[in-house]
Amino acid sequence: MKVTRLHMLAFLLVHGLCLSQDIDSLNAVYKQYYETALRANSPNGRFVILNHSNTYGKNDYELLDVKNGKASMLGNFDKFQFLNNNLLLMRNDLLCRFTDLRTGQFREVSGNYLIEPAQQSAQVVLFNTSLKELLLASVEGKVLWRKQDVTVYQLDTTNNNLIYISGNDLVVINLTNHRSKTYKVESGIQWISSSGQRIYAANIQSKQINLYTVDLGSEKLTGQLIAMPEGFESTTRLTTYLEVRENEHFIFPLYLKRKLERNENPELKITYSNKNGEDKMPYYHLGIYNLNKEQWDYLPDMNDDLPVYKFLNDSGDFIVYDLADDVVEEQQNKILDLKLFFDYGNHSYVLSQKRIEEGNYLWDRDTKQFVYFNDTTWVSHNISTGKEVDLMPANTKGWASRDNSGLAKAPATKPVKIKDRSAIMISNQFDYFIVDLKTRQTKQVTMGEEAKLKYQLLLSKENYPKSSWNIRMGEIDLSKDLIFKTFNKLTYDSGVARVTYKNNKTTFYRQGHYREIIPYDNGFFLTSNFALEPFKLTTFEKGKYHTVYESLKKEKKDFEGARCEIFQYKTDFGTSNAALLLPINYDPNKKYPMIVNIYEELSHDVLFFLQPYVNIRIGFNYIHYLMNGYIVLLPDLQYELANIKNSVIMSLEKSIDSAKSLASVDEKNIGVIGLSYGGYETGLALTNSSYFKTGVAGVMVSDLVSNALSQSEFITKPNYMRVENQQMRMNNNVLDHWNLYLENSPIYHVKNIEVPVLLWTGLKDKNVSPAQARMFFQGIKRQKKKAVLLEYINESHNVFKPLNQVDLNIKIWQWFDYYLKNKKPADWIRPLVQ
Repeated sequence: MKVTRLHMLAFLLVHGLCLSQDIDSLNAVYKQYYETALRANSPNGRFVILNHSNTYGKNDYELLDVKNGKASMLGNFDKFQFLNNNLLLMRNDLLCRFTDLRTGQFREVSGNYLIEPAQQSAQVVLFNTSLKELLLASVEGKVLWRKQDVTVYQLDTTNNNLIYISGNDLVVINLTNHRSKTYKVESGIQWISSSGQRIYAANIQSKQINLYTVDLGSEKLTGQLIAMPEGFESTTRLTTYLEVRENEHFIFPLYLKRKLERNENPELKITYSNKNGEDKMPYYHLGIYNLNKEQWDYLPDMNDDLPVYKFLNDSGDFIVYDLADDVVEEQQNKILDLKLFFDYGNHSYVLSQKRIEEGNYLWDRDTKQFVYFNDTTWVSHNISTGKEVDLMPANTKGWASRDNSGLAKAPATKPVKIKDRSAIMISNQFDYFIVDLKTRQTKQVTMGEEAKLKYQLLLSKENYPKSSWNIRMGEIDLSKDLIFKTFNKLTYDSGVARVTYKNNKTTFYRQGHYREIIPYDNGFFLTSNFALEPFKLTTFEKGKYHTVYESLKKEKKDFEGARCEIFQYKTDFGTSNAALLLPINYDPNKKYPMIVNIYEELSHDVLFFLQPYVNIRIGFNYIHYLMNGYIVLLPDLQYELANIKNSVIMSLEKSIDSAKSLASVDEKNIGVIGLSYGGYETGLALTNSSYFKTGVAGVMVSDLVSNALSQSEFITKPNYMRVENQQMRMNNNVLDHWNLYLENSPIYHVKNIEVPVLLWTGLKDKNVSPAQARMFFQGIKRQKKKAVLLEYINESHNVFKPLNQVDLNIKIWQWFDYYLKNKKPADWIRPLVQ
């Protein structure tokens, strides 16, 4: 097989197939490659499920016995769950199979079921939502009980009960002894929940909620009728937001009637300049009803048009802000007044002008401190005294996110709470620190900055709150070891570190190209892949590493001679990384054409293995070009606010200069390609640099002025938000600084263009208007320069139809082959060059 594959690759390299010739032969080569991922593992690490997939239809699942290396294919199943060390549940839309991996024997249950293990009693709950059928089975797959006409159920893990609604019956089954108790309720129950020794069930109607409570101790059922407040309606569409806290406070969403009862002309859309663009959308409000006092703890403000509610803990403290107050909508991370409510709405406190995005703030109830990020550092606001204090030591830096050159106005990472302490863990670009909110003392936990080693704290879903109302903030227990992923920002090596906080001890594990760390009972799995390095699975147990699986072990020899090098380059704007990829069978004594793929920071694309294929949605697959005799450069470009053109061009050219010193680049045959924002950057490159012989720009922005003063269907906000304070990084208003917008727009430099350009767009693109690419094309045409515009009639910001995907990929390949390799032009290029 290898001989055949390599002969075919040689044929492709020599002849450069085109779509009309032998694309099937190309696909025959490429479909042999695939990507592998770890999908599940047994608790003891003995067995793993691997998925092998590619764009040519391969989607196979494999069971691997890690101990003996034996593997077996798992057939037509796509969902897997280990019920214990030896029992595997496999599912698809038609069947559930319970398999004993020791004996190979299995039991099957026909149907498409949701699965929830009841681990305390070694049983499994199966629910078919379409058939409304609830099943209880043993972990071996023996059906113990079956019930029809079940509308809703819940597994109560605290009491090991299965609770469900069928008609007028609320049934509680104890899974230990299988005894049941039935309570009569009205039909139409849409929600049930359990908390401690109580079960709650609700029939939700627009004007009222009938709430039932079962006391498991006394086995008594009681009911309450909760009428909705004037001007509001309850809803059945958001049942995941119904919640009872502390067996007293019933929390649920409400809608403003006036938002639901709008009687407007469907043929007319009216927009107001003094209103938020979402002002007509029915945002839900918050209601909190006290079940013991039978009165409202909190009633929402009817004047809030677009309210957002975030609970800050499980003790009834929450914030409210109204997005309708943001009228201009120019900010990415908005600044609004936050109203902080205590004890389920008992009293409140206004925090003026704070960033609203999650991760920018937290609340410590014990010390009465509202901690927030002020764009550069963390600040504590004491609501009792009104005093504000900077929490971070003066000699520390790097607390702000680098996204969009700092315009995200957010911290580098979200803060993490410390269990049972008034303390938080926060990080900068490299390291983590613990801040004691009582003493204001800061302790550094990791030491990575000097070695350019970035730490990332690994959290599981158990570290996050379960409530849909709570801010998504992790919590850690310092009595347990902390696991970090480490990443070297210079070499792109990654690894694992274990920190024992109480002993101030850090243990480092092997560095490599690791992407995942998955723990099991006595060790953990490390998965790795990288550019030109397919998936590898390694175990770490009892201090020893062992590679237990390698994907494409034979096929990866096809990449021999190809290399990936990470290097740094310097400009007046700073130091950045770039990834240089050399083609297969690279010979330093030969000159190679080079393609530079740009989109902000693309060097991180080498952090995963990419299979070669020619139906990628964006039209460019760098592995395909490495296998066809090209060098590929993926630079991290540099940006100065409101000076994008000059900073991009300087960094782009410097990265190319550095690449030429490292590899045998044919400097007369360099092309550039970019998609979306990369298309915008490609437009700047082709109109302001002489480094390129040709370029390809997809779904580009060419005119910042018209782009800023328009609105895409992709987001509800005006485009000037994205131009001023997001990716375009202009950091100012087009009406005040229109000259800067002209200077940083490719269209106003199009007169400088001297090389042929391939442009493509989707006419149904709701993100970037197709008019932007067409405008750039018309500017080239007006000067009698050379360009081809591809307009895919039924495509959007990416190309999704398979035939169009192949068409775009092949056309871009043919374009580069003609201009950078001097090959014969494809038929569709000929009209341009005749």
